[in-house]
Amino acid sequence: MKFSFFAIACGLLLSQPVVEAFLSQWEGTPSAFLYTGQKRAAEPTESSAESKSSRDDDKDGGGSGDFWEGWTSSAPDSEQYNEETHVSWLPCSVEGFFARLYCLILASSPLVLAALTKDRLTKAHLLESCALLIWLGGTMYLFCNVLKFQSAHFVGTRPLTLVEAVYLMSQILTTVGYGDITPAFPRGQVWVGINVIVALCLYGSMVMEVVGMVQDRIREATKKTNEASEHRVKNWVPKVDNTGFVQTVVFFSSMVTIGVLFWRLYPGEGKTWFQAVYMSIITLSTVGFGAFTATTEGGKIFAAYWMLFGVASLASLIGGFVDWMSAQKQLQSFYLCDHREEFTQVLNSCSSDQKKLTKMEFLEFAVKLNKPEAQSDIDEIKQRFESLKKKEISPEKILRTAVIIAEEGPTF
Repeated sequence: MKFSFFAIACGLLLSQPVVEAFLSQWEGTPSAFLYTGQKRAAEPTESSAESKSSRDDDKDGGGSGDFWEGWTSSAPDSEQYNEETHVSWLPCSVEGFFARLYCLILASSPLVLAALTKDRLTKAHLLESCALLIWLGGTMYLFCNVLKFQSAHFVGTRPLTLVEAVYLMSQILTTVGYGDITPAFPRGQVWVGINVIVALCLYGSMVMEVVGMVQDRIREATKKTNEASEHRVKNWVPKVDNTGFVQTVVFFSSMVTIGVLFWRLYPGEGKTWFQAVYMSIITLSTVGFGAFTATTEGGKIFAAYWMLFGVASLASLIGGFVDWMSAQKQLQSFYLCDHREEFTQVLNSCSSDQKKLTKMEFLEFAVKLNKPEAQSDIDEIKQRFESLKKKEISPEKILRTAVIIAEEGPTF
């Protein structure tokens, strides 16, 4: 099952739009999908009257003939692009390289799920993963080739570069929503709105499942092995473990500090220390007012990664704080005298002669003491045992395995 999953995932990753875009880059032909800082050739110029007519059509959401006119524009694309960083040993810009890496990280989440899961992958997992990969490839293709966007970073409208598309994608997935890059025309705006809901559903489900598996693996790896005999059946005085909350505070503080240092010190961003602190906290809180945003291509690609990990750190901080505060309230409202009567009642209900407990009676006592709501379940189990016992000839209080298999085994 896992091998077929990997094969299908790899096939989707190498779907036609992605292959064409990557080949166009490596072969040297211009491609909006993998734009790395070189200007596109301008579209054929129009006469002034035609240009005015096309702009009027754009404002109305498209002309009457072409389906794509409501999504895009017949006017020439803006040729204003921010400069990207090129090095001799990379076939693309540095920002373009990290943008591609970002896409691969998002696309690899189904593969991570396949590698981490201990259970058999279901058809639902497979369909969800396929839908996610199709969505990612289709969205990047439309962002970079079809839809026209308007932005504070350039004049006019045009499709996005790969760096800008990744930057916008991260805003969508983290719900930060600066608003510095938006679709320019009505149909494109509607499509992007629908795309946001699909993205949050697909990646929300997938990412939460992957994160849960990773946490389980870490918990298993760090779990201390203790002898069961050293522990009481129930710890009457609740203990507050501050370790988890402290770790989440350190994680979130680290992400804020990284953001502050980058926005203050990276060439071209030009934020003051107070602006950098404000931008970092507002961004990682997903409020995203948009008063301060990334202005360089390096800043955009940094923000794409930083928002993903930073927003995750905020979620862990909130979860850690809620657990810590709940434990504090439970500790401060705890009184031993309130539980003495409860202990005596449970002990008397499990002891047949009020002086001794058999092994089974002690087991019942431990379950009731830790989970009072299990009382009804225990009573039902006892009733079921007596019901099955009537089918036995032997007077002893035992059941044959054959009876248990016949009465309690799975049936199809």
